[in-house]
Amino acid sequence: MQRDIGKPLFDLVLLIASAAAFALSTTLQNVEIAGDLSPSFFPRLISGLIFLFAVPCLIKDIREWRAAGASDVAEERPGSARGLVQWGLIVALTVGYILIFEALGYIPSTALFAFCSVIGLAIVSGTWQELSPMKRLKSVLMAAVFAVILAIAIFYVFTELFEIPLPD
Repeated sequence: MQRDIGKPLFDLVLLIASAAAFALSTTLQNVEIAGDLSPSFFPRLISGLIFLFAVPCLIKDIREWRAAGASDVAEERPGSARGLVQWGLIVALTVGYILIFEALGYIPSTALFAFCSVIGLAIVSGTWQELSPMKRLKSVLMAAVFAVILAIAIFYVFTELFEIPLPD
């Protein structure tokens, strides 16, 4: 078993981010909307659930990290640089998504984000290079279909079921 601090660090960042999101959701104005739920209900619910589920993950990952031998720390792992690049890619794509969200609207920006995430992670992980040109084309088409269906489905859920307006 290799000693990898990435999982416990990710869990810790998730805990901190969800706690911050919960705290920020308490600052939302309490306006009257249809139904009995306030605008801060869903952000509080989601951030609270993320926090709740991240705690056991953090405990499990810390135990696994501690159980791994100290000799593994001295070994250089080629996968750790790849993991950093994957994190960097997701952070960069998220920042780009935030910047284009209002300009393009929800569906195009979300579809673009999902497509770039899937293809980018395939390239960074090394699986893209193992694919034949025909399988690459099929993967691009499947990622595009997935991204569009995902964006439309989420848009429908929020606008029609939850009656929460999203930018068109």
